[in-house]
Amino acid sequence: MILLVDVGNSRLKWVGCERGGFPLRGGAAHGEETWTALAAEQWSALPPPERALIVSVAGIEVRAALMDWIRQVWNIEAEFVVSTAMAGGIRNAYAEPERLGADRWVAMIAARALVGPTLCYVVDCGTAVTLDALAADGRHLGGVILPGMRLMREALYRETRQIPPETGEPRLFGRSTREGVWGGAAYAVASAIDGILDRMAAISGAGPRLLTGGAAGIVAPHLQGPYRLEPDLIFTGLQVLAGLDERAAGA
Repeated sequence: MILLVDVGNSRLKWVGCERGGFPLRGGAAHGEETWTALAAEQWSALPPPERALIVSVAGIEVRAALMDWIRQVWNIEAEFVVSTAMAGGIRNAYAEPERLGADRWVAMIAARALVGPTLCYVVDCGTAVTLDALAADGRHLGGVILPGMRLMREALYRETRQIPPETGEPRLFGRSTREGVWGGAAYAVASAIDGILDRMAAISGAGPRLLTGGAAGIVAPHLQGPYRLEPDLIFTGLQVLAGLDERAAGA
């Protein structure tokens, strides 16, 4: 088994990869516990993997903690993905390639593997929302970053006195402050995604729109354009980088 791990700003998700499939999977939000404790909670019962490939945007302290746990418990060295100038048939648009978020890089590698040499767009809905354009010849055309729904709601809770931090459901015609906040954040993100991708397509051309991320399922019903939901996009990209997926054109 090979362990593939996606460490975000607030969640850890993982799958156990065998023969191209994901027979084992799990995940949890990071709370008050240490990342080492979270790793132990998630992985202690797993059979020792042959390799552990990790994409992380959570910082060097988290990386060090997970690396130490994996080394001590399984006696293997975790492999952390770093964005490079080229990989998986695509070319990084950043002048300093390593500064591109590794999660965006891995998602685009997966998109190339899934749709082949076709212009496409990749949307990742998490704590932040990222939108990237990938040309048919594998050039990363660039992208944008905007706050996700939770960050939008938290900004309102923090900067206003009479909006309490409550859970709710996104509604277009909210009939309470709670519904107004949740609906506003959901429709703001959905409208931004639709509008930005329409503008990108007007310049670069139409292509498949791949949607992933922890909040993708919440945003998807409010989108107007055609989108392809790919919840395992990051894990597919890690498969490609691990040499477990042969679909990557030009890898």
